[in-house]
Amino acid sequence: MPLATRLTVRDLFYVLAIMLVWGVNFPVAKIGVAAVPPLFLLAIRFAVVGLLVIPFFPRPRRQWGWLLLLSCMLGVVHFGILFFALRSVDSALAAVLIQAQVPFSTLLGIVILKERPSRITLIGMAIALVGVAIVFGEPHGPSSAFAAGLVVFAAFVWSCSNLVSKRLTSLHPLAMTGWMALLTAPQLALLSFFLETGQIPALANSGWVVAGALAYMIVGATLFAYGGWYTLMQRYPLSTLSPYALTAPIFGVFASVIALGEPFTLKAAFGAALTLGGVGLLTLVRRPPKA
Repeated sequence: MPLATRLTVRDLFYVLAIMLVWGVNFPVAKIGVAAVPPLFLLAIRFAVVGLLVIPFFPRPRRQWGWLLLLSCMLGVVHFGILFFALRSVDSALAAVLIQAQVPFSTLLGIVILKERPSRITLIGMAIALVGVAIVFGEPHGPSSAFAAGLVVFAAFVWSCSNLVSKRLTSLHPLAMTGWMALLTAPQLALLSFFLETGQIPALANSGWVVAGALAYMIVGATLFAYGGWYTLMQRYPLSTLSPYALTAPIFGVFASVIALGEPFTLKAAFGAALTLGGVGLLTLVRRPPKA
């Protein structure tokens, strides 16, 4: 049965709700890591996600090596670095900088997969990277500039992990998410034990703040958003859904400015516009790679 190419009104609101939830996840995560050490917070998040998801899917066969590698790259390195950086960089800027994973993925396809990009692809990649560079130069102070660099590195690791996830196409995406989360949680807990201090007192004293942040990240950003996204992918081609992904960082910027009072300068807005414009070219103008 062919997939529909135009969203119904109901699914249009559905996909925008998903993007809103993903965008708001940035300031929510920043609130969480301000109260509890980031690795410990992530360990709790992934443990709960794994325990909630895996009962509904069979245990994978002969794919544990790729799942373990994905858990290390995406769960531990990407999310660990991103959440650590959120302690020092504005979540509005992080929501834009993380979009660097799109041009990074394109670049990896050229270097590793030997793809021959079209001219429009190269232009889009260049525009996006220039925008990232402008936003990267926006934070003031050595700690925030370093944290911005960590967000860009987390975006690069995310793009690398996409190459690993391609090896797991036989798994349902939610099953991959659940098993990856369950493999990630003990790694993060071990790293938190050696690298962080005061986890239990911080959790005990955080009250509803961390409980609400965890509930949002688990139920909203993971179960509702990912589950809804994969449901829509069964109804529509990726080319139809991808443009709406550009709204997530926009929601993230507005949520960060409104909820946390973060500044968003004209320079940052210009860099964000270039980044999203370049990502839009890479996302919307898809041409088959040349042989």
